Amino acid sequence: MSMTGLKPVVSLRAPKRQSLRAAAPKTVRPVRQVTKAMSDVQVTISACNAAMLFLGRFAFLPYQRAQVAKAGLPVQNGMAHEEAGDVYAKEASFITSTNDPAGFSLIDVMAWGSLGHVLGFFVLATATNGYGLFTQ
Repeated sequence: MSMTGLKPVVSLRAPKRQSLRAAAPKTVRPVRQVTKAMSDVQVTISACNAAMLFLGRFAFLPYQRAQVAKAGLPVQNGMAHEEAGDVYAKEASFITSTNDPAGFSLIDVMAWGSLGHVLGFFVLATATNGYGLFTQ
């Protein structure tokens, strides 16, 4: 029985019989996959991440901490929000605590690591786009 629109159509022909003999399975040759442990892409992204983490920890961290200290806490009516009684204005110390002597925290690692990925993708995109910005 088949459907035509919303009405079923009954066929008067006898259904075709399938052959009793099963088709022989085709032999499929396995495709050989070669995996490299370190490709050029992985090396590029890792090197850019390492460079940005190094710059963030040793070059920009002292400057950033000095700028935050100079700006101070936000104030309203001459009082900091926490001093005024806002319990939610307290800094989340569990996320910024670190054993690093300079105070490079998890937030800093994630921020500078993401910038490292951006730099790495930029290098890869410009190296393979035909403009030859980073290649001879």
